[in-house]
Amino acid sequence: MKRIFDAFLNLIYPPICLHCNSKLSDPSTLLCAQCLSLLELVDPQERCPLCFSVNYCTKKRRCDECYKRHPILNGLAASFDYLGPAATLVKKLKYSNQTYLAEGCGAYLAAQFLSLEWPMPDLIVPVPIAFTHLFERGFNQSLLLAENLAKILQCPVVQPLKRTSGDYSQAGLNKMQRLKLEGSTIYLKKKQVLQDKRILLIDDVTTTGSTLRKCAEALLEGYPTSVHALCVCKALE
Repeated sequence: MKRIFDAFLNLIYPPICLHCNSKLSDPSTLLCAQCLSLLELVDPQERCPLCFSVNYCTKKRRCDECYKRHPILNGLAASFDYLGPAATLVKKLKYSNQTYLAEGCGAYLAAQFLSLEWPMPDLIVPVPIAFTHLFERGFNQSLLLAENLAKILQCPVVQPLKRTSGDYSQAGLNKMQRLKLEGSTIYLKKKQVLQDKRILLIDDVTTTGSTLRKCAEALLEGYPTSVHALCVCKALE
């Protein structure tokens, strides 16, 4: 009966690709074959290992910006660039209340993490969101991603960070505008759980990296061994 019911629904509401809206030949998938083929993990060897910038100098083993300053993070990476089907998945998860997408995105995070050959984390920490965003959205997308990644890596998820401001949305802002809006306050709630731990910080999208750096600054107050950051997407510069 369930198969009959599903077939009836597909007749009335034919499944469409989440990205291009074309009709799906297989209703059990979310993306058509063409869009699915575009979901290729970014090669970490082609990016700066400290900020994941495309302006990577192989001789210096970092980009120009990271060469000029001492990065706080031990490493930053993303599964995809923020475009095409990957950007659509994040937007649908974040703004369309399609929280089930966090499971697939978590799998892509795990695949990229394993390719990076970073040390296995002791703790996975999601980037916190402001209370107003949590109230409006009903969930923290970074927490959902962290929880699904944790299931694969078999690591605990902790939430030692709190965000007390930054209630504005940065969607649609350019790099300079985002840097000017660095007014959010992120601080550490629980210092004792981080000492001598390897931390993996998780977020959905990183643009300038300022939020991740603020989170790392707060986490370092707990004296962890290392702090790496991994996101689903990295916005192109």
